[in-house]
Amino acid sequence: MEILTLFSLFLSIIFSITHRVLCVETCELTSCSPTGPTVRFPFRLGRQPRQCGYPGFDLSCNNQSQLLLNIPFTGNLVVTDINYTSQTILFKPKFCPPPRLDTFSPFGSPFDFGLLDEYFFINCSSTWYFPGSSSVDVVDKDCVGNVNGTVVAFPGRFFNGFKDGGLPENCTNILLATDIPVGFRWNAPFCGRCERDNGTCGYKNVETLEVGCSVTSKGGLSAGAKYGITIGAGLPGLFLLVCLSIYARKKINDRALIQQRHHVSDFPTTIALQPPRFAMGLDKLTIDSYPMTVLGESKRLPKPSDSTCAICLSEYQPNDTLRTVPECNHYFHSNCIDEWLKLNATCPICRNFPEGSLDRAAPPLSSSSSSTSLFSS
Repeated sequence: MEILTLFSLFLSIIFSITHRVLCVETCELTSCSPTGPTVRFPFRLGRQPRQCGYPGFDLSCNNQSQLLLNIPFTGNLVVTDINYTSQTILFKPKFCPPPRLDTFSPFGSPFDFGLLDEYFFINCSSTWYFPGSSSVDVVDKDCVGNVNGTVVAFPGRFFNGFKDGGLPENCTNILLATDIPVGFRWNAPFCGRCERDNGTCGYKNVETLEVGCSVTSKGGLSAGAKYGITIGAGLPGLFLLVCLSIYARKKINDRALIQQRHHVSDFPTTIALQPPRFAMGLDKLTIDSYPMTVLGESKRLPKPSDSTCAICLSEYQPNDTLRTVPECNHYFHSNCIDEWLKLNATCPICRNFPEGSLDRAAPPLSSSSSSTSLFSS
């Protein structure tokens, strides 16, 4: 009966793993044009299945093969780039009429407003070749006043070379516009770390919207096929190991029962078995008392070498929440060190015990008391 129970549990675990892999790998990369941004999770084009995208991340294509993002109260925006690692989406700015920040807002969408840029408006009386022409937009002259010639909007990062008299004689800088909205950020679902690890981000469970990361397969076989091979090769061995473990435990229990019936003991009755003295994990109140720090944009810490979490091996990013272990002052991601301290009272780097951690450690369960009663009978 125990063998059947363990076998059923093993099969359920394998099924859940296989289901997760299939769920994140069933959606193909797509786009509106060969040169347009690639669309993948959490975004999806309207023709893709539901499991390919997160709610609120639907995109579409117009009749010019441009990728569109629809924002409530703002309308359609032409997407120019999607950075899945930094979790930002850029779009073509609107110049006419000039956008106002109080009306141009991602309200009602899963995005956060925060990507702005400055643009120089240049008026040229004749045709002139603009370097970086893909980033230059022709603007309706009525939007900037009564001018002759052609008016173009130049991103500030490309205009620096022309600020010191570098413009042709037939061109003049007529306007500088700052705080032009050019993109949004998103915080959930959080797939940036998975992207940095060359993983595939997607659903573990579509119904609960639980998101996970699957390691990208570098070989010729898909990750699902590798799981299948591993299961086929390891299942017989695991089944045999379970059978041997149950058989060995039964023999040990039978021997102990015989010794108890005949009052046989291999140890003097005067010896009291002492539980081992070592520290287990800390309680939540103690862990929460350890200092926490939120990194700024500079990611500056007291020790320059403390740039990577020693538990998950990921480099710290701006706005990451860190927790410090007292005494040794080593930094870690708060969620990483919290899980560690629940099982270990020592610092993961120096293995030192913070002051008072032994007294606050949760005592381990020990079978020594039952053994003592057995041998003292």
